[in-house]
Amino acid sequence: MEKILTLIIPTYNMEKYLNYCLDSLIVEKERMNAFEVLVVNDGSQDDSLKIAREYECEYPQTFKVVDKENGNYGSCVNRGLKEAAGKYVKVPDADDSFDTDNFCRFLDFLQNTDADLIVSDFVVVDEDKNITRVFAHEFPYGLLSIDDVCTSKDFSHIQMHAVTYRRSILLNLSYKQTEGISYTDQEWVFTPMAGVKSVCHFNKCVYKYLVGREGQTMNPSVKAKRISHTCQCVYAMSSAYEQYKYSVSEQLRLYFQGRLYYMIKEVYVSCFLNYSVQNKKMLKQFDAALKGISQEAYEVVGNGKFNYIAFWRSHPNLNPVLVRLLSRCYIRYVVKNKICKS
Repeated sequence: MEKILTLIIPTYNMEKYLNYCLDSLIVEKERMNAFEVLVVNDGSQDDSLKIAREYECEYPQTFKVVDKENGNYGSCVNRGLKEAAGKYVKVPDADDSFDTDNFCRFLDFLQNTDADLIVSDFVVVDEDKNITRVFAHEFPYGLLSIDDVCTSKDFSHIQMHAVTYRRSILLNLSYKQTEGISYTDQEWVFTPMAGVKSVCHFNKCVYKYLVGREGQTMNPSVKAKRISHTCQCVYAMSSAYEQYKYSVSEQLRLYFQGRLYYMIKEVYVSCFLNYSVQNKKMLKQFDAALKGISQEAYEVVGNGKFNYIAFWRSHPNLNPVLVRLLSRCYIRYVVKNKICKS
């Protein structure tokens, strides 16, 4: 039976969560034949591989284990794409899970659509599985053009938990995610959009996104230690933007700009708020590299009233305490003005 969906699950030391994730995908036999789950074990040092093998043994028509040396998140996605057979591809995290009933409905939905991109709703849960937030997207019903939705507020902040791509889109773009670093989920909602022409919305919460576990990459303290990872992600996104900006519509180009400029500014803010000799050196290297990759992006983020980036570029050796103070004042200014405008 042809697979309608491939789920690629990057897995590293997830023995505490993996059973719960995979159990949420156990449905009736007919539907089990309709999709595949690729558990990509990224050199785990716990029992993650053993757990994944148990599902592969019990449900060989659905679960497949890909065991590889550690290469971080992007390498798991890339390996999974090589192995994938489904018409559509989704990338869940091993510590997340699915609403099983809505997942069944989602499979039925995929069988009856031909869109390049499916946007589905999702919820955020805590360690106790309590729902803390619902992300419900407000898109019209039916097959939509990407140009009709990509500049909407709903779409401009879309997260990877909501995204399912037609696999041929990724193949046609020869899509590869940056390897060896974290935060490449931002690339997943960026570069593939260059090949998307049509979009459909599945208006049920399929995915359960866990937030709050210790060591999670989105933890602020973890992010502060991995600013260099964000830099690498920005380089990849900037290169993709330069590659595709003239071949996509004006609306999609605006989407790319919004996502890219946000990530670029996050690097500057992170370096300023965690200022050190090491981060100062890294920021200078990042600034020069960005200019070399995308002169357009470099200039845009350096413009604007009270712009702390332009100020820093004019005073790169400024006392770190003053840089930190100026950046915090700038953030307060932006937040205050956003509140006043809303």
